[in-house]
Amino acid sequence: MRQQDVFDVVYTHTDGDPLCIVHSGIPYPAGSTILEKRRFLEQNYDWLRRALMREPRGHKDMFGVFLTPPSSADFDAGLIYIDGTNYSHMCGHGTIAIAMAMVALGMVRRGDGHRTLIRFETTAGLVTAEVANEGPDVLWTRFENVPAYVAAQDVPFDLPGIGSLKADIVWGGNYFGIIDLRGTSLRISPENGSELSRLGIVAREQLRQKIQLQHPSEPHINNFNFVTFWHEPDNSTSKYKNVHVWSAGQISRSAGGTGTSAMMAMYEARGEMKLHEPILSEGLLGIGAFEGCLIGETSLNGTRAVRPTVKGTASLLGTARWTIDRNDPVGAGFVIS
Repeated sequence: MRQQDVFDVVYTHTDGDPLCIVHSGIPYPAGSTILEKRRFLEQNYDWLRRALMREPRGHKDMFGVFLTPPSSADFDAGLIYIDGTNYSHMCGHGTIAIAMAMVALGMVRRGDGHRTLIRFETTAGLVTAEVANEGPDVLWTRFENVPAYVAAQDVPFDLPGIGSLKADIVWGGNYFGIIDLRGTSLRISPENGSELSRLGIVAREQLRQKIQLQHPSEPHINNFNFVTFWHEPDNSTSKYKNVHVWSAGQISRSAGGTGTSAMMAMYEARGEMKLHEPILSEGLLGIGAFEGCLIGETSLNGTRAVRPTVKGTASLLGTARWTIDRNDPVGAGFVIS
């Protein structure tokens, strides 16, 4: 067994959404950008992504992040998000969790006045996290996400068993196809998880045939991977309840941070939310909530965008040191459909 086949990870959850933080064992090329680091992982360590995200170490809905050295003094660390199928540009529940974990575990120097600022480099852009602590207790993270914008509105499609619907396509750190389920029989609840997963993939594949996306200021971003179903909240203090479906049918447990950013951009574009108006977003499990707010507007190479912040809390689950034998076909990771 070789030394580089041993990896230390930290596990967290954010309102039920898991995160596997890979923070050691990878010799990233010195001076490389975040995109170059992702290409390095794709070319040299994609086997590690599969081994940690898939069974027997992970599961279908496992999510993870490679915590990387920063590419310049403008950042404190890099984040490259992964699941058992793909790489993602950003993740809100993950950013909340990893920021809290870095402060709690001493992976970053704590700031003065019970607040620590962490500047993350992602393939979506700069994400700045503010982490609050009271003595040894780490309480929450609020992060300012990359600017969000609406790429398309009212894109028609048909959902089998549900009928004709429309979707808004919104960037919130990932591209989301946002689908309003109000007035339909489909409810967002854990017992409907398999059906939501199946229909999310059906909806995404239809929408992919109807739209072509290109981020206004990031040439490498043109992929559409997420679908969001939403309807009225169960909790009267929340603005909505939603679930996100992505990749091979993975579904979110929490309200989602990039998803909350996209939902707020959608609402604001439709005149149903104002700048500086805080909201609460509700996820699949209906526990906890993310607090979202649009703190201003900006421009993405001439396209109007809004500046979202999202606040939430996460919990540490534990740590692991994995040894991986790449000659073990089962231990290398597998998927059961």
